Amino acid sequence: MNLTLTSAKLTFVELFSKARTHPSILTDLYNKLNCQYLLIPHPIGDGKRRPPQPALTIDGFEHWMLIQVLLNPDEEYQRLIAFLQAPKRVVIDSATQRPVPTTSIPRSAFPAAPSDWVVKRYAGLLERALESTAGRAEEIEVVPDIEGARKELEYFKLKSTETQSESHKTQAELVSTRKELDWIRTKLSSTQSDEGSARKRLAEKDGEIEWLNKRLEETRAELDSAKNEAEGLRRLNSARSGSISSVSSAGTLPYPTGEGAGVRPPYPVSPTPVSPLSGTPAPGQGAPYYRQQYRPST
Repeated sequence: MNLTLTSAKLTFVELFSKARTHPSILTDLYNKLNCQYLLIPHPIGDGKRRPPQPALTIDGFEHWMLIQVLLNPDEEYQRLIAFLQAPKRVVIDSATQRPVPTTSIPRSAFPAAPSDWVVKRYAGLLERALESTAGRAEEIEVVPDIEGARKELEYFKLKSTETQSESHKTQAELVSTRKELDWIRTKLSSTQSDEGSARKRLAEKDGEIEWLNKRLEETRAELDSAKNEAEGLRRLNSARSGSISSVSSAGTLPYPTGEGAGVRPPYPVSPTPVSPLSGTPAPGQGAPYYRQQYRPST
């Protein structure tokens, strides 16, 4: 029996090709053939949740190959030889750890004809499984776009890291600014102290200027008093000069005779000398009176 005939409605190539988007096809087939398999979760990247992909274990793959060889020995021999002779393909024997020769598998290693018991046991199941997959559509569950959320989360993590870096930088600048502010406050306090000292010195200078102004006023007053006193003395001297002039004009003694005859004395002479202060006759009447210089008392 050949399961790749058109009566099967679907070849294995088409089966595995369609199973990429509809993995339940293989799941049902492996369950019916008693092939051991594992379910591999489908990666989420397009916002849609797909069913897991079935993958045969080693025991499951051996059971699958045994069924295929017993059902179609000729076809499986040709397919295996074509697989081994593919360019740049090397198959390592797990027992000897050596490459498997492409010509070392003879046709006699496979059954001469299909096994009746295997055909009877599995052929119907395999045909029905292949026929049931024809035109089958697998429903895909739509879920929230987790990948988009992950990208947003990564973006926000990056932004958070950048924000933290900027925050640390801002804190460092704030510490530096605080230090500068403390330095400015210290300088301001020192400046205020210097300003207080300068104001104190200025107040002392203002006091000295005020004292000097007061002393200047006193000196001016003393000067004005001295000027007034000098003016009074000047007037008194003028009055005394006028009094002496009036006394000399009252009369003169005869000019002396002899060698000084005809010579006028350089000062006035009165026949009756009178004291300029008291107005009484001077002592020694009839004697010549000579003028004496008056010096006012100071």
